[in-house]
Amino acid sequence: MSSRPTRALIAAVAALLLGSASAAVALQPSATAGPDPQRPEPSQRPDAPPGHDRRPDHAGPGSGDGDGGADDGGDGDASVAPFDYIAQAPRLSQPVHADVVTEVLELPAHDGETLYLEITRPAGDGPFPVILEASPYHGTAADRAGTRMFPDPTGEDGELLGLTGYFAPRGYAVAMMDLRGTGRSTGCLDHLASNDAADLTLAIEHLASVPWSNGRVGMTGHSYVGSTPAVAAAQSPDGLVTIAPSAGLASMYDHQFHNGVPWNLQWIGPMVAYEGLAIERDLPPGTPAIPLIGSGNPGDNWTYRGGPNPQFGCGLASSAALAGPGQVTGQYEAWHAARDWREGAAAADIPVFMIHGVHDNAARIPASEWFFGGRFDREGDKVWIGQWDHGSTNGRCGDPTGARVAHPTCRFEQFQYALHAWFDHHLMQLDVETGPAVEAFLNGEDAVDVTQVVDPESLDSKVYATDAWRAPEQHLTLHPDASTMTLGTEPPTEAGSASFQTGLEAVLADVGRGTATFTGEPVAEDTLVLGVSDLTLHASVTSPLTHLVASLWRVDADGEREPVDFCAIQPGLRDGVDQLAPVVPGEVMALDLQCFTVAQWIPAGQHLELDISTGSQHHASFGGTGQVTVHTGPDLASAWSAPRIGEFTLHDDVPLRSA
Repeated sequence: MSSRPTRALIAAVAALLLGSASAAVALQPSATAGPDPQRPEPSQRPDAPPGHDRRPDHAGPGSGDGDGGADDGGDGDASVAPFDYIAQAPRLSQPVHADVVTEVLELPAHDGETLYLEITRPAGDGPFPVILEASPYHGTAADRAGTRMFPDPTGEDGELLGLTGYFAPRGYAVAMMDLRGTGRSTGCLDHLASNDAADLTLAIEHLASVPWSNGRVGMTGHSYVGSTPAVAAAQSPDGLVTIAPSAGLASMYDHQFHNGVPWNLQWIGPMVAYEGLAIERDLPPGTPAIPLIGSGNPGDNWTYRGGPNPQFGCGLASSAALAGPGQVTGQYEAWHAARDWREGAAAADIPVFMIHGVHDNAARIPASEWFFGGRFDREGDKVWIGQWDHGSTNGRCGDPTGARVAHPTCRFEQFQYALHAWFDHHLMQLDVETGPAVEAFLNGEDAVDVTQVVDPESLDSKVYATDAWRAPEQHLTLHPDASTMTLGTEPPTEAGSASFQTGLEAVLADVGRGTATFTGEPVAEDTLVLGVSDLTLHASVTSPLTHLVASLWRVDADGEREPVDFCAIQPGLRDGVDQLAPVVPGEVMALDLQCFTVAQWIPAGQHLELDISTGSQHHASFGGTGQVTVHTGPDLASAWSAPRIGEFTLHDDVPLRSA
């Protein structure tokens, strides 16, 4: 989507659902003045998987317990060198199968619907391991070759090979599955609810049991296609031995909201965008693109089925637009609960290769908190976390000429051979290296504009690698002080407040929005923060529906800023995202904001700045005209905290492309 039509669509949806910010008053429970309840224990909140606590003392690659601003505990430097996956390429499986076949499988689902799969594999009896991509985009927004997830390999004529063209000659069966109600599968779009879960289980167990299979299935994909692996893993199907999700999610709530604040663009996806693709597949070829939400590639299913689809548009019944008032208030409702697989994904007893960028501008990294905040010391797991965004048509990934490149990680051939090695090891069971368990691809010393296209090899980026993703042993904790407008390592000694006005905001219109900025002192030594962060604020508002967003910035010697973290809350959900509480104008509330998983190096001499506002580049904020006041003091435990690596060694990055 281009930014202008998308902005218009979001504004239209907001107007349809909300009318105006003042209409939200009717959605609030009755408000009676009185002290705000204490902040609930985060482990009881449904914005974390049940049984998992997303507070920062449980989320990062350290070991043991502890907290504080600059404690020096720890077991020493656990850093290792980053791995050069390109150098290992000759030891990986090679394209020895010249005869490759593609076959269509129409698999009967549990309810009589038909699931469409295309399987590309070497000719012969096998046995072959299986790579599965399950997608709603096939035939409309994406091909059935897997080039979105795997864009680097090319053939002799420069054509993109994708997953199918690359892995099948190397001895793999690569299955491309159309989710029900999309592509050429029958049924109605399910938005990753129970029917999709059952379909994924069926497909995996079938692919593991056919005569030519070796019984070992792995899943991968990017974005929505990177979400189906987590849904599948939560079902524990026979034959699924690993997943490698890129920029995926395990809960549709994370698709739409950040602790009650709607995401820019992704808020509306489950309302209209995905069903738009499902409708587009059933239109006659040559039909003009559906305004705002179509891919411009209609007719795939019409052509395959030979005419109209009697189930045309049936997925609208499961659209999030019909889920209830939570689409305005940000409340976690039954629609979201039916599409929440975080607990099962976090508990899945298979190796996970988690791939996510901290600047992802579509599937933001809180969507992977089920992993980063819960899967600690899991033997076999692997993490790639870095500075890339979603890698779409508005992404920052560039080639050496500065041209934009659509890439899931912007690590080019290193990514190609890292994924290849992962599947060789887990599916073919070859004795090949899969690299360190954690590789964090960090920023360089100079702050950069993370929205500008750039070749990553032109940046002086650093890498931190270690042997496991563990609960952290220490934290960097910073306290805002409204009496001095500073951000310090010690709590404030005097009470203070900082207020700003916020206008009646149109969705995405960055006007009429005030900000309170708290400025830190330069850090005395190189500092590395890595893991799930957290922010507690005390604030009062005058509008019944307000979106509070905090943006943390690293400021270099030239005064340039680069984002480190984003945190958010809809104050009416301060007792939990499934509990709408009254917002009493002027009453001070204890607010537990949900933040990103961070991966940033802060060089000695640089400092941090914390902006408190009502929106950011990531959030589609709307709300009423009013005043926001941030309150600090010795009796108000306001702080931003993130896992801090005590002793570490940073390395220069390896070459991202072969010579």
